[in-house]
Amino acid sequence: MSAPRTVVTVGTDHHPFDRLIGWVNEWLRQNPEATGSFYVQWGAASVAPICAGSRYLDVGGLEQVLDQADVLICHGGPASIADAWQRGKIPIVVPRQQRLGEHVDDHQVDFCLKFAELGRIRLAQDPDALAALLKEAMADLSGFVISSPRADLDAAVARFGVLVDELISEPRRRLLPIGRARRVRQAQAASTAAPAAGDLPGGTASAG
Repeated sequence: MSAPRTVVTVGTDHHPFDRLIGWVNEWLRQNPEATGSFYVQWGAASVAPICAGSRYLDVGGLEQVLDQADVLICHGGPASIADAWQRGKIPIVVPRQQRLGEHVDDHQVDFCLKFAELGRIRLAQDPDALAALLKEAMADLSGFVISSPRADLDAAVARFGVLVDELISEPRRRLLPIGRARRVRQAQAASTAAPAAGDLPGGTASAG
């Protein structure tokens, strides 16, 4: 039985994400039989993948690669997470961290913790967690698949965007309290209405 097709994406951010690429490389060294089923988009990372991949892909190339994936691993970028949802996948997500020079702040950590709590993503914050999730995915994909009517796609992604915007702008709201109550209500509504693991839609892609 062949290994599931696994795609790793780090988006187009100019900060290198060596940590994720290194974790994937280490897992592949320990599981060499899966190397041929992996594709890594590695962006600005200084660490090259030991499997097939490219630094960047145009929109068409990205969509083709994502469409063929059984398992999606990505950084905590909202567009990358939405790309997985739109294809009926629950992504494995490794959020970038400011202290490691992977982003300008920790907004990815904040909203990934929230969505992991809600069951919208599978969160990996260390190499052991990533290895455990990959072991699970290699044996059974059911924990990484979502389903929902196609008609729910736009609404689901829109609700996701509202909550992400709220989480990212939290420090700014403390300085600019005008309108805070309205935005908090929007975020709470989005959190409540955002589709659960069995309710997210499948569809098409965006880069990010």
